[in-house]
Amino acid sequence: MATNFDNEKSILEFMKSISTKECLILSDYEGSENYIRTTNVLSTLLKEDVFERWMDNSKSQFPPDYINEIDNLMMEIMRVDDHSRNGKNNATLKKESAMHNELSAIMGMFPNVKNVICNAVTDLPTNEDHNYKNYYLSFKRTINKHINKISNYKKNHPNKELIFLVMDETSGVYFEQIEGQCGMIHFVFFDNRFVKEFINSEIDYLIHFCPFNHYETVGYHIPLPRLIIFDVKSLKDSKMMQYIDYDENKMISSEK
Repeated sequence: MATNFDNEKSILEFMKSISTKECLILSDYEGSENYIRTTNVLSTLLKEDVFERWMDNSKSQFPPDYINEIDNLMMEIMRVDDHSRNGKNNATLKKESAMHNELSAIMGMFPNVKNVICNAVTDLPTNEDHNYKNYYLSFKRTINKHINKISNYKKNHPNKELIFLVMDETSGVYFEQIEGQCGMIHFVFFDNRFVKEFINSEIDYLIHFCPFNHYETVGYHIPLPRLIIFDVKSLKDSKMMQYIDYDENKMISSEK
């Protein structure tokens, strides 16, 4: 069993723990044909039979990563975080990798454990360890890398709808600082900067999986959705969506 998210199957296993109450569907109005279709697409990844529907295609010469013949879908899986500006010097991932290597030697003693998550502490200043600009650049770099392969995906598997599944390993959330300790929470799924990177592409659906977006406030707050699915083709020209332009110079992480 893989102990980290280098193995795409572990991401899908982790997603199965998500409740439908933790999901946000961004499509046409609720009850519309597009909304129902988008809901059904998402449900293929949350059901217990996920690995009966979705076949691992990652070792094939004909990508993307997973193929679903039953529902006529294909999916590419990718990972983003907020630690590294260029995707190379990532102190957190290096430390996590070392921790997972140590764990792999003893995982055979725990056959019933399905997944292991390591929380690497780098002792870096917060703005170096959790940085909004790095977060956006990681998302942009990763999405565009795979967008450039879409024509190949569609050539390999014609007539299948394409899903991009983004595993977001960012912990905590961001706030746009307004004054002192006050701020406006960052809704990554409404962030104009992020959405522009994929909304005009040939992706059919983008799923943004944010399992670690927990944060604390003095009073009660409604938790953010942990799984967001964009019905991309329906949202391209939608007048329903109101995206937000955040000031990147005022963005701070809730992590310390």
